[in-house]
Amino acid sequence: MKRFVFGVALPLLLAAFITAPGTTANAQDKTTLRMAVWLPPVHHLSHSLQDWADEVEKASGGSLVIQLDSAPLAKPPGQYELARKGVADMAYHVLGYTPGRFEILRATELPFISPNAEIGSQATWDWYERNVGTKEMEDVKLITLWIHGPGLVHTKKEVKTLEDLKGVKLRVGGGGVAMAEALGAVPVPMSATQAHESLQRGTTDGTMFPWESISGFRLTKLVGYHLEIPGGLYSTPFALVMNSKAFDKLSPEHQAVLNEKGGIWGAKFIGKRWDDADATGRRDAEANGNKIQQIDAAELERWRTKIAFMNDEWIKKADANGWDGKALLEDLRATMEKFGATN
Repeated sequence: MKRFVFGVALPLLLAAFITAPGTTANAQDKTTLRMAVWLPPVHHLSHSLQDWADEVEKASGGSLVIQLDSAPLAKPPGQYELARKGVADMAYHVLGYTPGRFEILRATELPFISPNAEIGSQATWDWYERNVGTKEMEDVKLITLWIHGPGLVHTKKEVKTLEDLKGVKLRVGGGGVAMAEALGAVPVPMSATQAHESLQRGTTDGTMFPWESISGFRLTKLVGYHLEIPGGLYSTPFALVMNSKAFDKLSPEHQAVLNEKGGIWGAKFIGKRWDDADATGRRDAEANGNKIQQIDAAELERWRTKIAFMNDEWIKKADANGWDGKALLEDLRATMEKFGATN
């Protein structure tokens, strides 16, 4: 009787151990982390994050695996909470989707900040780590940061001047409302994934997006005109964050791998792939016969004057929270120039 119980119990115990979180049937010493995603698997950022996860696995000798979820667990504004609460081990969050929470990091949303995603992402990490550290994200482990390429204006009708833009219904993210209003457009706030439907239905006449979104959200045939602006009207910051307890439970070796492949290395890695996606979006627009124009220098100064207040407002917010806003913004611009000169 005792031998029978042991014979049944042992396989069950082994099965429970093999299928426990952080192990696989073939390698009990493997640790698997789940990353929440909200963009579709075909989106270039999903591919970039999978490539990054592959780099982590390779650096760990195959013992640390990051598995991207196949479907979203929450809407875009809820991604940070998924990681904070431990619903997922990791998640990437668009800081502009949660206004008031990460106002220092959102300095990268200010106009004319970054020439491209690779330079801008590295500069953002360097600037943020030196000046802010963990003070805005004490409740998670910050793995890396990146920003997208310069935000441009894509419209159904030709837009070259402020007069052309007046009354145009523009899809914007949370941080773009005041900017669109100041430029004379009618802001229509919504998440990126809603842009295609809104343009198709006529709810919007155009959108503010980096080039990659033209392909990523299938907008090539919905907007025929594109206005390029040096440094972009904005650059949205993203944060890849991890549940603090999940990070603390990792072995020192696995923590070291995430620190090595996160930080500025991860910022450059993901930023470079965003630039590649921007190039693809621009090529698709050209192939479709869309009209691409660069804003005139004199017109650019008119736009710059109209939205200069955004810098002042950000500085006031930073000052009100105990920072030297002017010094921080000057350092951000200087850091962008430094990385631009070395790339």
